[in-house]
Amino acid sequence: MRANGAPRFALDPPAESTNLGNAMAAPMMNEVLPDLLEEIVYLLKQQGADPLEAKLRALRIESVCDCGDENCASFATAAEVKVANYVELQSMEGQVIIDLNANDEICFIEVLGRPDVKYLLEEYYDTQS
Repeated sequence: MRANGAPRFALDPPAESTNLGNAMAAPMMNEVLPDLLEEIVYLLKQQGADPLEAKLRALRIESVCDCGDENCASFATAAEVKVANYVELQSMEGQVIIDLNANDEICFIEVLGRPDVKYLLEEYYDTQS
């Protein structure tokens, strides 16, 4: 107890440094993958799903898929991924699918067969560590 009678709380220094030291804002998609962003916007407009454009431009890359598949460059754009619907885009290369939650918010972007996207994601996260 402190002199004023208030209880003293012990902090766990390793836990504190892990929680505070690694707290880095998730990068904006337009910073890491600007070309993919513009390609997705174009494809959404072609499919009449352009209302998703504003949401897409505001996305952050929360985490990168860790499935281990060499062809996968997918990433989460929300802390919680619960897919209720999706929009499959007709991309020229690979496969791109926009996953939406129950509120029609983009929660995950599936990117398969796109080594260019995989390279950019790896390059970004390698420079951050």
